[in-house]
Amino acid sequence: MMKLWKFLWYYLLGVAGIVALSTAPFLVRGEGLFDATLYLEETGRLIEQFLQPGSWTYQFRGEELNAFIFLWDPFLYSMTILFGALAIGFSLAALMAFLTVFLPNTFRTSIKRLLGFMEAIPDLMVAFLLQFLVVLIYKQTGVHLFPFVTLGENRLYAAPMAVLAILPMIALFRIIVLLIEEEMTKHYVFFAQSKGLRYKTLIITHIFRNITNSAFYHSKMIVWGSLSSLFVIEYMFNINGISNYILEDFRPIVIATVLIMVFTPFYIIYQGAELFTPPPAATGVAIKPTAIWGKSLKTGTWRTAVRKGLVEVGAYFKNKKFLLGFSVIFLILVISIGHSWIQEEDVRNFTLIYDEEGKLVSSKPHPPSEYLLLGTDWLGYSILDQLLAGAKFTILFGGLIAFLRVFLGFLLAIPYALFVPEAIKKGVERFVDGFHYLPLSIIALILLRPVLIGSTSGFEYTLTERLVFEVLVLTLLVFPLVMVLIGNEISLVMRQDFMTSAVVLGGSARHVMGRHIMPHLRSKLGIIFGQQFIQTLLIFIHLGLFQLFLGGTSVMYDASYRSPPHSVTFEWAGLVSNTREAFMTGHYWVVVPVFLAFILVIIAMQLIVEGIQEVQQQRVGIYLDRTSYWERFRFWRKDRGKKKNAEVAEVRRDQFERVKKISS
Repeated sequence: MMKLWKFLWYYLLGVAGIVALSTAPFLVRGEGLFDATLYLEETGRLIEQFLQPGSWTYQFRGEELNAFIFLWDPFLYSMTILFGALAIGFSLAALMAFLTVFLPNTFRTSIKRLLGFMEAIPDLMVAFLLQFLVVLIYKQTGVHLFPFVTLGENRLYAAPMAVLAILPMIALFRIIVLLIEEEMTKHYVFFAQSKGLRYKTLIITHIFRNITNSAFYHSKMIVWGSLSSLFVIEYMFNINGISNYILEDFRPIVIATVLIMVFTPFYIIYQGAELFTPPPAATGVAIKPTAIWGKSLKTGTWRTAVRKGLVEVGAYFKNKKFLLGFSVIFLILVISIGHSWIQEEDVRNFTLIYDEEGKLVSSKPHPPSEYLLLGTDWLGYSILDQLLAGAKFTILFGGLIAFLRVFLGFLLAIPYALFVPEAIKKGVERFVDGFHYLPLSIIALILLRPVLIGSTSGFEYTLTERLVFEVLVLTLLVFPLVMVLIGNEISLVMRQDFMTSAVVLGGSARHVMGRHIMPHLRSKLGIIFGQQFIQTLLIFIHLGLFQLFLGGTSVMYDASYRSPPHSVTFEWAGLVSNTREAFMTGHYWVVVPVFLAFILVIIAMQLIVEGIQEVQQQRVGIYLDRTSYWERFRFWRKDRGKKKNAEVAEVRRDQFERVKKISS
């Protein structure tokens, strides 16, 4: 009974977080950039509406209908696609991981790299390529593989499920393989192998069973990303799902209703599994915060801290993957900044292009040619110039948002993990945990739209204010999740036996933090930063599809001439907004280069994350095969030759024995 009350109480905490998010747009609709008074008034008004079920309405064609009843059908449609995609993706991930662990290291590494490349492809580009492939096959052969867009009352399931299942499949596969590699370093594995236990039995009976809980809770982040991807997939396939209705009615009661409907099933699955299953046995000894922080805190010299930091960073630069990924991103930034310094006009505009004889070659949008390497968009802006000029905004602000998430999360995670009582910590975790089941793209769209969209008279806020506001929104929406994640990592370290020894032997706060907690956190902070950077780029892509660009969306040149929405900073998401138009009109050169640019940066960051993981795995004793492909090929030929010689020798030995028997 107590567990049931906890289950309901934590659910109410999650609903409270949704209510707080639903009225957040009113922060920017009053006086100034942030109007806390108006926000509190609207939050109170929304709570009053919740207490009156008759006021839960949706405005449709001038009528007010019951929100839950009206939205139930599109909600079921969207959830069918989402749960179907997750079921397909998770099943394939488990099957592929199971088969991969029995393959040789060469094949295992190749599969990892192939899936890593696939993970770098944005979901929007996957949908675009699938639709393009269906059209191309139909034009060449007359065969229509399957419908790829919803028309009328027809409903689409196969295509959106297939696209949406790819990223969950790859993400869970990589997590399972990583957990297996870490599990293989534990003592019971060596003990089982020394007793002669077969590898297959060890994997099936022990390894997979022990990593099930960790993989299950890691899937929260995968589900969170899939919810945002669902928003984009529904738009690309013209699906009349739940996201379409929330865009039609932006009132807080509608936002809260939709988010609660999405939040509830995932809460039941994850929190029900956590509350109604026995917790794993705790290892180590929990240390009270006062046992550490009550000691004298001596301030170390900045010089020593900087020296240690440089040594730590230098260890990662010795890793080839980390160095390659960092070099690619750094080189792109240098080229982008140099382009802005050298070229008088960051992005050139071309209306008409003539050849040397004065003949008209093309009009906007200009295709790639000898006159323009990558062509132009519909406004005549050079694609190449936009990629070069917008790279610095995309990468630097993506990195800034990721850094702020990790930095703020880390600063608050220390007191959260060490000072906050366990009962309050559980409540905070449940309140924040509800954010895992809310589509970040929809939340960001709701909050940023009033500030970033321009008008005929320009923008209400300056460029600096718009940039600061977007950075704050995309940081504050996620950093509580990062805080809880880092706090849990600190709590795990605090429960280890060596922490008890460190405190008993008189270790100061600086010693314990520097010598025991931080060595376990440094690499994980780097990995979290890389993940947040990639996620921020994906959010830029999602927002760009709905014409919300970094720094603002300009819709007019002046009061008399209307232009298509475009980015004022020419960041890369400004080209993403043309995806649907490029597909419908055949102007593929407008979006393909920017997708390739995003893929390049994401792969570079993946290499950085993999480099950090490899350095960390070396420190904990996980074996890493660093043999190059050429060396593997040479060894394979040598082994093949040895096996062939052994077979020949065996045949000759057998012939010799037969001759000997006959002669005798």
